[in-house]
Amino acid sequence: MIRGGSSYVASPPSFSNDAKKLLVCTGNTVSVFSVATGLKITSLEGHTAPVTTLIVVPASTAAQKILCYCWTASLDGTIRHWDLSGPELLKTIDAHVPIYSMVIPSLLSEPHLIDSSKLVAYVSVEDASLVKEGSKELRGHIRRFNLAKERLPRGDTLKETEEPKSIVISPSGEFFGILHKCKIHVWDTVTSGGSTRNAVSKKMTLHHTKVINAFAFHPTERIIAAGDVTGRVLIWRGFGNRKLALGSQKKNLRSVVDLDNPGVRDGDDAESSTTWHWHSAEVNVLNFSSDGAYLYSGGREGVLVVWKLDTGKKKFLPRIGSPLLYFIWSPDPTLSSVVCSDNQIHLLKMPSMEILRTITGIKPPPSLPKMYEGLASTVAFDRSSGVAALCTENYCVQLYNLLNDRGISEVQVCERNHQPGDEIT
Repeated sequence: MIRGGSSYVASPPSFSNDAKKLLVCTGNTVSVFSVATGLKITSLEGHTAPVTTLIVVPASTAAQKILCYCWTASLDGTIRHWDLSGPELLKTIDAHVPIYSMVIPSLLSEPHLIDSSKLVAYVSVEDASLVKEGSKELRGHIRRFNLAKERLPRGDTLKETEEPKSIVISPSGEFFGILHKCKIHVWDTVTSGGSTRNAVSKKMTLHHTKVINAFAFHPTERIIAAGDVTGRVLIWRGFGNRKLALGSQKKNLRSVVDLDNPGVRDGDDAESSTTWHWHSAEVNVLNFSSDGAYLYSGGREGVLVVWKLDTGKKKFLPRIGSPLLYFIWSPDPTLSSVVCSDNQIHLLKMPSMEILRTITGIKPPPSLPKMYEGLASTVAFDRSSGVAALCTENYCVQLYNLLNDRGISEVQVCERNHQPGDEIT
């Protein structure tokens, strides 16, 4: 049997510390690609269910960039620590419940802390053990785990939701949060040595009138950007100055009680809120530049928009060709990646946003009208060469080598300026 093809876009990828490798969640494994060639060079194997989270341990010194360690979490209920140079599995931790998302704040706030016995992870899990069949009880839990033990207890539950949510962490490791319909719940993290284990995270909530699809934290300031289902981008400035400020910080913060707080809904802990609107459909991607001067947004249009944070002026990378899912920076400020729903990862040269190369998986089939379903053949296969020809969106035929597990080429059969997300009539 000949097999090939994986989803490259189920979870955000991550760059190695030297920015020469791109780690991608591909089903039960993590595939490692060369940034220079776009080819797969190795993989991390051991999980027995899809890998949902991939965290590369940042290098605290220049010498450590040669080494690369990472943490993974999976629906198999385990958290694993890897040495990528081997690759070698260093540690396995059993959480007993499927893990949908994970963050480890200390890796960002204290990158010198590599002793896993002192690390605390915040995870989004699904725990149906106490839920009766057919009931509407909350299955999603945000929990805090100490990574010192190989078999984790239940952990502290910070929040319960109808279903597991993705966790977003600030670049500083100081805050993390989740989306819940029209709300953003934000917690602070305590990473001061041993006090982490017993500390209680403080929480605040930001409210919006529409369902929020994505949000991101500013790298250095108390700013949150969010994108909603109508295509609007919201910027909250000065969040958490009342509810998330430490005692020593409160002395240096100006009073927010007497401020007008323009754009902020009643009771929300933020100094101001502004709205930008360019996208015609929901915003799925948001990320700040490493210096915090720019905000990147994307969605169904297949366009990456770059906003200047202080003026709101924008520029574009148009015609990417598919709805955007993630935008990821590398440790090299001249390199980033954008992940698209057509199972492609584009490596970008920054700041020009030129596409350097593309890592391509098998693209999804086209959306055909119901009257034509079953009448059209969308796959052809040559057994001698292991090459498959597949019909894809935008009136294209993709040639994919199943033996080498890589795309060969793509042919556009019908010339038409097709927009991603358009309904076929």
